[in-house]
Amino acid sequence: MDTKNKIMIIGGHGKVGQYITRELKNYNLILVGRKEEKIRRFLDKEKIQAEICEMDINNIDFTKMQNVYCVIVCVDQENTMLVEFCDEHAIDYMDVTANSEYIEKIQQLQLRGTSRILLGVGLAPGLTNLLAEKFVSLYPSAEKIEIQLILGLGEKHGDAAIKWTLDNFLKDYSHKTLGQIRPYKLKSTVNTGQKRLRTYNFNFVDQHILNQKYADKSFTTYLGFDLSSVTVFLYGAKKIGLFGLLKHKKIYQIAETFLRKPKFGTDAFMVSIQSGEQVLCGSGHDEGRFTGLIAAEAAKRIVTMDFRKGMLGISDIISVEEVAHNELFELTFTDAAGEIKSILCKN
Repeated sequence: MDTKNKIMIIGGHGKVGQYITRELKNYNLILVGRKEEKIRRFLDKEKIQAEICEMDINNIDFTKMQNVYCVIVCVDQENTMLVEFCDEHAIDYMDVTANSEYIEKIQQLQLRGTSRILLGVGLAPGLTNLLAEKFVSLYPSAEKIEIQLILGLGEKHGDAAIKWTLDNFLKDYSHKTLGQIRPYKLKSTVNTGQKRLRTYNFNFVDQHILNQKYADKSFTTYLGFDLSSVTVFLYGAKKIGLFGLLKHKKIYQIAETFLRKPKFGTDAFMVSIQSGEQVLCGSGHDEGRFTGLIAAEAAKRIVTMDFRKGMLGISDIISVEEVAHNELFELTFTDAAGEIKSILCKN
């Protein structure tokens, strides 16, 4: 008899994880984190019943996973031991990480395919992938496709997201057609409908996932912020080598504090897929909230619906049309002409 009946959420009390926990509160949950007190405070505040497990993601006690049938990870991790364990023991696995290097590690594993492994859930990767795949279906002749991501500087990001962003300003990365490239080297622009904002290339994993999926196309992701002056300043700072100062612990901590408690900007975000004159754009607010809500929807589907086993992407779980018509996400979609409903009705 199958006695697995628990869902383990690692980081389920954090900025993104709490949305998933709320949505799955009627299931048999185990919340995992490094500090039991923080988890308990969250559960008491939300009046949610769940088992608490104090554990570090990088030092997992696998004996505590005996009755688990699904693991949802909302924190960054360094090794692939957890996903390998889930694959070996037929435990479904979902990861909200945007870490390109980590997702590539998982993709290179020789997995047995006994469970469902869902990666790339959130804004980028996530919504960017859904819009890009829709763009390809609408404009199949497009070959060089830009993924434009605008983030609001007023957004309060979690510690893991801040660390990932700062670290990736320092790292070169490999691109399908551009080869080895520095972040914030190539410039582009995106039209928000009210103004044009500068963007620069950045190592989001969505472009790598899409470049693997479409052999005849080249996707490049660009990052900018709602205040273009800040985006241009960051480009200049990167060009003259100021970002090298982030290697010093004190400077790094100052940058973390600045991003953790923003003083200006908004919480608006925008994703624009474009090639030539063709544009497909989605916008919303509060990236953390959106990531949590779309991850929660994906989690509910993983634990209640019968998807194929093996490696899955977000488009295997939910369509862009379903996202567009779900009022909970509070997204607005436009194309180059400022209209979108007709586009999202096409198959």
